[in-house]
Amino acid sequence: MECGGRATRGRRWIFAAPPHSKAPSKPAHSKLPDNPNYSGRPSICRNCGALIGAAETECQVCGAPVSQPVARALPLHERYNLSYARAVLSRPYLFTIVFLVVNFFIFLLMWSSSGMATLALWVGFPEPVLYAYGAKTNYLIGQEHEWWRLVTPIFLHANLLHVLMNMYGLWVIGPWVEKLYGSARFVVFWVVTGAAGVLASYLTVVPGSHPGLIASFLIKNHDDPSVGASGALFGMIGILFVFGLKYRRELPEGFKRAFGAGMVPIILINLAIGFAGRSIIDNAAHLGGLLSGAALAAVVGYKRPGQPASVTITWRILQILALLVVVVSFFMVARNFDITL
Repeated sequence: MECGGRATRGRRWIFAAPPHSKAPSKPAHSKLPDNPNYSGRPSICRNCGALIGAAETECQVCGAPVSQPVARALPLHERYNLSYARAVLSRPYLFTIVFLVVNFFIFLLMWSSSGMATLALWVGFPEPVLYAYGAKTNYLIGQEHEWWRLVTPIFLHANLLHVLMNMYGLWVIGPWVEKLYGSARFVVFWVVTGAAGVLASYLTVVPGSHPGLIASFLIKNHDDPSVGASGALFGMIGILFVFGLKYRRELPEGFKRAFGAGMVPIILINLAIGFAGRSIIDNAAHLGGLLSGAALAAVVGYKRPGQPASVTITWRILQILALLVVVVSFFMVARNFDITL
């Protein structure tokens, strides 16, 4: 059959797209990345269940955005606890280190004055050396009016074991008190509680008395020289004990466990040791330091972040006065220094 004079039988017509036309887009299910290597961990699309590469921000199948996990907001009390801990733990404890150095330095001076004998390190320094460096003795305080002996014994020790035990206690407890209350309060606390312990020791020496089993825990009938920082250390324990009770409602959980009731076992163990060794341990000094520290913590607040400048200045002045008392006390020791071995 012919149409228009041109035969169509046996011919095959090929239709090609114009050069400017675009190829049809791929179906949605073919929108997968060419490179199947993903870094990290893939996830599942919550909309269509397709596998999503770790680096993808949207599903390549349905186009749904990948939901990012939202960090849980900390409750208010947890945020407070974190800020509290940072504010306290970031504070320096300079004077804890200063007191450590001073105690060891004076100990070395006392050992040198004892002839650097090895026996003196373990048995103890001779009494003339203890008296010369400012040991507490009722006769020299009461009769000779050497008042500085209420302060200087805080920095003196009788032998190597004595100084190591007390300085270890200072290294463990001192930084906490200094961070909680600040360096200025810490210096005042150390000097005041230490002197209170020496004073308690002075008041409980009753020559010629015959104390019973219980009374002998505190009362002594002989005026032996007494030295050591343990009164001040018990003062720091008393401060932490009252601190934990006084601020228990605003302390983070870790602080509650460490202070307050957490100090009771330490107090009881040390008092038991003192009772067992009451013939050589000055328990009155320990108890005087403990009670004075507790009294100070009851009336003095800890150093809160952002406290007024006027409060800081007041405590700085008290800190300088406390350090001045220590310096003047040892100046009097040097002025009256005399060793007759």
